[in-house]
Formats: sequence, C-alpha cells, structure tokens
Amino acid sequence: MSDIYLFDVDGTLTVAKQKIDPAFQRQFLKWMIDKEVYIVSGGTFERILGQVGMDVVDRTSGVFACMGNTFLQKPEPVNSTGFNEWRLVYENKFVSPKNLNRRLDSIVTKSEFPIKTGRHHEERVGMINFSIVGRNANQDQRKKYELWDAEKEERKEIVSKLKEKYKTLDFVIGGAVSIDIFNKGNDKSQIINRYFKEALEHNQIHFVGDRIPFPGNDYPLAEKLKEHPNGAVYEVESWKDTAELLKTSPFV
Repeated sequence: MSDIYLFDVDGTLTVAKQKIDPAFQRQFLKWMIDKEVYIVSGGTFERILGQVGMDVVDRTSGVFACMGNTFLQKPEPVNSTGFNEWRLVYENKFVSPKNLNRRLDSIVTKSEFPIKTGRHHEERVGMINFSIVGRNANQDQRKKYELWDAEKEERKEIVSKLKEKYKTLDFVIGGAVSIDIFNKGNDKSQIINRYFKEALEHNQIHFVGDRIPFPGNDYPLAEKLKEHPNGAVYEVESWKDTAELLKTSPFV
C-alpha cells in the first residue's frame, strides 16, 4: 500500500494569499521527492502557482483548483521540446442564480464591518468567492476582518442564512476572509469520486488542511476521507504546523 498526500494552500502551505516562506519551500521541495503529492485549493491555478511557485507545482502529481472544480496535470512523458506543459483534465461550470449577486451586494452593505474595498464577489471555475472586506483589501485590512470575524462569526451567520435561501447551492467558509459558493456536491470532496475512488481502496490518502471544522471548505473532503479506513486527516493552523508535521510519521 502506497501513500498519497493532499495539501490545501492558504493556511496550510502559505499565509492566506501570500507567497510560500522560502525556507519552508526548500523543506517542502526536498520532502516531495519520490512522493505522490496533490494540491487541493479554493484558489485558481494561477493564484496557486503564484503562491507556492513553479518548482513546487511541477513536482506535484496534479493540482485541484477552485475546490476541485478544475483539475490540471502534466502529461507524461515530456513533449519533444522538453517542456512539459500543464493541461486541463476537467472543469465544472457554474451559472449564478439570477438574484444571487444582488443579494451578496446587499449583505456587504448591511455588514457592520467598516472596511469595504470592492470586488466583493469573484467568479471562478465552478464557483463564486465572496468577501465582505473585498478582494482589493491589503494584508492589514484582511487581518482586521479576520480578527473581527473570529469574534463576531459573521461568515458563519452569512453561510447559515444563504443555505436556507438557496437549496441547490452550498456555502462554506474559505481562506481567511471569504466564503465559497458552488453547486451542491461540487466541494473539495468531489475529487474522491472523480479521481481517487479506486486509489483509496489500495492506498493510504492523507489530507492536510486548516479549514477542517464545519463550515470550512476543507470539511467535506475531510469527512469523506474519514469514512474510509484508508483515509487520514490532519488539521493545521499555519504552514509552520505543516512544516513540523512533515517530520513525523507517516510523512517521513
């Protein structure tokens, strides 16, 4: 039985929306040698690439971006030019309900958090990413909302209300400041049925993430793996926890 490793990005390999720590990147690259590693993130492929770097991405066996709504992989062997281009294996489509964006705008207006920077909902492959503070926020503004939300639990309340209103959609807390919106079933757990169903029967699959408690966006995948004897889940709070985890069994 072999080991397969799945990693979230924000809060797991990097600080949310930031580049990977150089020393940890070196450690992670060395650890990845001769291992089957996949990235499973709510971010786009381009954002993942910008955060962890091409060296890390190239050493993975594939990248599940936008919560598994898009999967990219390098074909084997390399082509005749010697450059191994990444290819799209699959992607899900998402059509936003007619009044959803209007409702999200209303939620932003009614929020008591005082800093609102614009670009509050962003369409990605198979999903929408929604943020009260907005995608234009700098790190200081994001941190202020993160701390405010930890006290007020605003995102948790928003998720609860939206779930009641839109029965065919799901809403989960993603990253440090946002909410991910998608069709029911198109969460991170979809990668098991779409790609790892057979592998899970004959391999140990390990998943490392920081948003594992409900309603975090790592929760569905974590629960799916917990259902199977060959699935293992590890909750971390930062890349520093991941760095320590890599020194322990069954990662060594």
